[in-house]
Parts: sequence; C-alpha cells; structure tokens
Amino acid sequence: MAIDFGSVKSYNSNRGFGFITGRFLNPHRRVFFHIKKIKAKHPEIAEKLDNEENFQGLNLWYEIEQTQKGEQVKECWLHKDEIPENHVSELSDLIGKVENIWKNIDSSKPSWLDIVTIELVGTNRKDELSLQRNNLENQRREAGERKRKDVEVERLRQIELQRERERQEVERQKQIRVDKENEVRKLSAKYSLSIDEAEELYLLLEEMRPKNFTHSKQLSMYIVKQKLGYKYKNISGILTMQDGGNEWDFHGGFPPKIYSNICKELGLDNQHTKARPIDFRSFKDVSPTDKF
Repeated sequence: MAIDFGSVKSYNSNRGFGFITGRFLNPHRRVFFHIKKIKAKHPEIAEKLDNEENFQGLNLWYEIEQTQKGEQVKECWLHKDEIPENHVSELSDLIGKVENIWKNIDSSKPSWLDIVTIELVGTNRKDELSLQRNNLENQRREAGERKRKDVEVERLRQIELQRERERQEVERQKQIRVDKENEVRKLSAKYSLSIDEAEELYLLLEEMRPKNFTHSKQLSMYIVKQKLGYKYKNISGILTMQDGGNEWDFHGGFPPKIYSNICKELGLDNQHTKARPIDFRSFKDVSPTDKF
C-alpha cells in the first residue's frame, strides 16, 4: 500500500466515480476512486461532488490499493493529521521529497508545493524552505552574473591581446622592411650595384638560402625551371657563353659581376669549365618570348 497527495481531476456524478491525479508516486497517473470512499468520512465533499459543484482545487491524501481492475483509492483524508500512524514512514519519505523539490532550483516550482508543504511540515517550515530556495536562486543569478562578467572581461582581454598581436606584427613587418632596406643598401655599396639590382640580389639570396644549393648550376637550373626571370629581371638574363669555337645562349644566367657576388654570398662552387661569358642581356631588356 502507498499514500499520495493529489487533486480530483474528473468525476461522473451519475455513475459515482472519478479520478485523482497524484503528486508524488506518478504525477501523470490517474487513480480511480468511488464516491462511497469519500462519503464514509467526508459526506459534505461527496455532496458537493454529487451536486456537480466545481471540484477544482479539491485536494486529498489517499491510500492506493491494487485491484483486478487496476489501482484505486482505498481510503482518503482531507488533512495529514487524519492519516493513521502506520503511514508515518511514508509521510517522512514525502517530507524528504518535498524538501528536495524546494531545493531543486533546476526545475520550476510546482503550483501545489505550498499547500503540500504546509500540510506536511507547517507554515513556518514552508517559509524557511521558500527562503532557502530564494537564496539558492539568488546565488545562481549572482553566479551567472559573475560568469557573464568574467566572460566579458575575457572577451575584452582577448580583443586587447589581438590588438597587441596586430600592433606587434605591424612593428615586426616595419622592422623587416627597415632591415631589408639596410641590407639592400649594404649590398648596393658592397658590390657597386644600383638599388634595383641590390634589391633583387637581396630577394634572390633570401629565397635561395633555404635551398642549400652547393653549385651555381643548381641555382641557374632552378631559376630557369621556376621561370624566375620575370622576378629578377635586373640581375638575371640571357648569358652568351663561348667555349673554343662554340657559342650558345644560357637562359637564366648572370653577368660575371653578379655571378661572383651570388656565389660569394651563397657559398656556391662553379663548374670550373673552360666556357666563358662573352655577352649578357638582362631579362628586363629582352622580349618575353626570348626569355625561356
């Protein structure tokens, strides 16, 4: 046997039965009752039901029994104090459930909670539980507000960090440009090159150093293969070579002065052939169709 607290949800006065919906055992379960169960102890309530008066808000404590036709109300009481002592342990369990409901701020407060709490533990305890729930809700709101503030502070911090990173990147790029300009001027002065030639030499050296070439031929072949003549058109071009009575054009070569400078800066060895350069035309001075 089990007891529950519920309200009358439906009643057929012609047939003398209806259904009660409980609060604890199964909030969605309807338990059958017959009017004679109510007439035995509460004839005034039975009279209201039989007269089809509004039963909304009619709350009862009741004991459930299992029959061949299903669950039904075995006995009912209007107030907790009327419940027999043999249900003391069940009432104690219900008190624990009610207090947990008050403390569970993850769920909205049921409309019936005040009535049931007063029935079980009295008005003073209900007020205490209500105050505790309000405190818990306030603490959650305050915690949520702190979290929102922390999130906003972190968001602003990240924005500031991003701005600082962008500022540092601007400074870094500025320093790179300054370093490049300084290196270009050094190369220009070191090898008596124009600024345009020195800048291309600088860019070529920066691009080629990671390749770890060991011979000038590797560098020339790479420039030809990658068609970098357009990129280094001032210092690279068509080099006319001569070996004995033979002459040929080498696309992607360098004039002797530039060739020597590149080998020196990259530490490249030459092939030590008998061929010698006799003419050079930079790519900037030849038509695109003649470059490769």
